[in-house]
Amino acid sequence: MNRTTKALLFDLDGTVLPQDDRPTATVIEAVRAASRLIPVAIASGRVQDDVCHYARLFGLSTPQVADNGATLLDPVTGRTINRHVLGRVEAERVIKSLQQVAMRVLACDAGRFIPDANDIADWAVTMVMAQFPTEVVAREWAYRLSSDSTSAYASVDNQGDWYLDCTAAGVDKGSGAGDFAAHVGIELADLMVIGDGINDIPMFEAAGFSVAMENSPADLLDVADAVVPNIENDGAAAAIERYVLDRS
Repeated sequence: MNRTTKALLFDLDGTVLPQDDRPTATVIEAVRAASRLIPVAIASGRVQDDVCHYARLFGLSTPQVADNGATLLDPVTGRTINRHVLGRVEAERVIKSLQQVAMRVLACDAGRFIPDANDIADWAVTMVMAQFPTEVVAREWAYRLSSDSTSAYASVDNQGDWYLDCTAAGVDKGSGAGDFAAHVGIELADLMVIGDGINDIPMFEAAGFSVAMENSPADLLDVADAVVPNIENDGAAAAIERYVLDRS
């Protein structure tokens, strides 16, 4: 084991989940083996229910990171440990702007996935998501909506669809990594992360050691400490075996 790796965070889509949403047996076993040695968690732009589902599939019981870093949750009970919400005024502003230009606008409200932002009820919004036809447009709107009160990142799911994820200012996978590290009692310098997307950049910059899938965008590869094969070749499992399980 890398002697400074005391915990592991990994992304879902494109890192361990291929297009059919089914991680391979090789990846599942690698994650489970790592979790027997150190705290292991998912860090995803997916909502709480999805993250809980996959945490249970991987046999993980430590706190998990959902909503692009906005939510820290207990996968055993499904309860929220920590939640960073967009203020209602900001959430409404973002939604109104995106409804004019995006293919569809979704949200996560009080831990529930809302497929139509018009149906938000509690206004405890952790993340607003908008689908765009291309990477260029998603990145453009991420730039436009990033401000002193909101963070916005473009991301692509494992179907190749581009989204903009908008959270409260300062909330991203990097802050989620910080919440996770604090909860399990480690320093960020001792955290290893694995990812493949633009929205993984903040946690790559926050963690002590970062591993990118080889097909990641150049922005992520530029800040990665190591690169492993793509998802079709079980790159995440290779990273875990090399940097967590190998004790030599």
